[in-house]
Amino acid sequence: MKRLLVRAAVAAALVGLLAACTTTVTPSRLQFTMSPTGNLGYEVSTTGEITVTARNLVFRNTAGQVGVTLTGLLIEFYDVNDAAAPPGDNANVISLNVYVPPGIQCDQPDPVLGCTMQSAGARFAPGLQVTTPEAYQLLPVGVVLAHIGAGQPVGWHADITFTGFTAIGQSFTSETYRVSIAPPN
Repeated sequence: MKRLLVRAAVAAALVGLLAACTTTVTPSRLQFTMSPTGNLGYEVSTTGEITVTARNLVFRNTAGQVGVTLTGLLIEFYDVNDAAAPPGDNANVISLNVYVPPGIQCDQPDPVLGCTMQSAGARFAPGLQVTTPEAYQLLPVGVVLAHIGAGQPVGWHADITFTGFTAIGQSFTSETYRVSIAPPN
């Protein structure tokens, strides 16, 4: 009996030691929003003309994250019940070429590449904010028409996921960001 207790104690100690030695790896945390507003919007004139407003994409890496080059985005559209909106035609893939500097700040960052750990005064902090120079029309007219047809309800949204590769050559997939569809814009 004593032997079983000793074995159980040794096993428990080994499990505790293994848990203490394990490191938690957090996924890359890319901050994302859009400009001029953080939602997807459109307007409908009194004559029924629909205008979809394009958005600039805004990114920043959190403290300590490596730089990432974004090469594409997947955007999927959903109604208030999380059903595909419109059914059968709710996803788009868009190509990008956006470099988001690492989550490092320094005394004199490079205007494009930001800072590296070898830069003077380098420290972990949110990286430089990057805004795409061109605006993207992310909201298809088919989604707008479906939204109008449903009575422009609150709760329609898009889920956006970015892909690319990190500065150290690993493939990158961001978390999925939920963005509301909000008329009028």
